[in-house]
Amino acid sequence: MFKTQNSDTLGETISRLWTFALFCMVFRDIHEMATASTIHGILEGTYEGNPVNDAGLVFGGVALILMLLTALLSPMLKPYAAKRLNLIMAPLAFAGMFYLFPNDPDDFLLGGVTAIAVLAIFTISLVWRTEDARDGLGGVQNAA
Repeated sequence: MFKTQNSDTLGETISRLWTFALFCMVFRDIHEMATASTIHGILEGTYEGNPVNDAGLVFGGVALILMLLTALLSPMLKPYAAKRLNLIMAPLAFAGMFYLFPNDPDDFLLGGVTAIAVLAIFTISLVWRTEDARDGLGGVQNAA
């Protein structure tokens, strides 16, 4: 059903999964912007009952940039480095997704789909067999 992946193309697959997860996260927030209660809350400085401040906006922006950077770098880095990057970023993204508990059923749906994508990224990264990992040397060549 699915074509087999080798170590060189897994970075591209992971990049696609990051892009999918980011689209789900963005759509999760964008579709709420059309409701009057959301617009009213934003004008008052709250979003879904939580206060909106500059520090929170900067933190969210940095988190999104890091996820975009991971999507960009996953196919470009050597497989061993890309594996390490994704093993670090996937748990951080998973934890950040549910920092604010969802209020709507559609938020649960999009959050759940995003969580599945991030868990898939982590699982693929965890079982990713790279040349450096197979020889057990961590990239260091044997001098003998």
